[in-house]
Amino acid sequence: MEQVKPTESFKLQIFATDLDRDAIDKARQGVYPANIAADISAERLRRYFIQEGSGYRIGKEIREMVTFATQNVIMDPPFTKLDILICRNLLIYLTPELQKKLLPLFHYSLNPGGILFLGSAETVSTFTDLFAPLNTKSRLFRRRESVLPAEPVAFPSSFVPALPGVPKEMTMMKPAANLQTLADQLLLQHFSPPAVLVNDKGDILYISGRTGKYLEPAAGKANWNIFAMPAKGSVSIWEAPSRRRSGTGRRSPSRGSRSGRTAARRPLMSRSGRSRSRSRCGGW
Repeated sequence: MEQVKPTESFKLQIFATDLDRDAIDKARQGVYPANIAADISAERLRRYFIQEGSGYRIGKEIREMVTFATQNVIMDPPFTKLDILICRNLLIYLTPELQKKLLPLFHYSLNPGGILFLGSAETVSTFTDLFAPLNTKSRLFRRRESVLPAEPVAFPSSFVPALPGVPKEMTMMKPAANLQTLADQLLLQHFSPPAVLVNDKGDILYISGRTGKYLEPAAGKANWNIFAMPAKGSVSIWEAPSRRRSGTGRRSPSRGSRSGRTAARRPLMSRSGRSRSRSRCGGW
């Protein structure tokens, strides 16, 4: 913000999350003790804070940019289309197995070229194919555009038990086992349109490709339902095929989309040809 000229306009949106609801409630108040003056310059205090009682309150300009929410990064759906992701001093408290699940999710959440900021004792471990060091001392890493992820991204699936009739194995992509599987993954990643698997209530069970152009999480409490996540201008892209009773899977033009792309919905079929759990797969 300090680099932006007064005549320039910009939009900055910050998502501040924590597992502890009390910590979020306290942070939402934006009140700080007087001793922050030891670490913040007088100019920044004047510009971004308001003196209140024996301390300071963050100014309205900054407060309106921040959306606070409780989030469990292991169990809850991730945010997407982020330019910078700051997750400091969390990975050191997690097991190596959980770290291996989180780092690919961080890669998915960031925009191309996005920045990951970790704690001073944390690193991207073996995921050097996903992140390139930008400043090793400061623990800054840039998102790489990998040709093929080392492992399929395991999206949070804590909500699956609440969805009756949906096999748990449907929510997770199995690791590549042979050359054909690797080729299929590569083709799906680079040449297939983005798609989602939902149940009959619209709850997302699985994501294929980058859907940020069509879906984005709404501010506030995390909601992993397809009808609560349409990106601006893309509502009809999903509603056209998804809110029909017909299951023919015919493609429909996206009237509200500038891209003029089409969307399709098809029932998920088992090997026997029967529809499974009233689940639907839709793509753009």
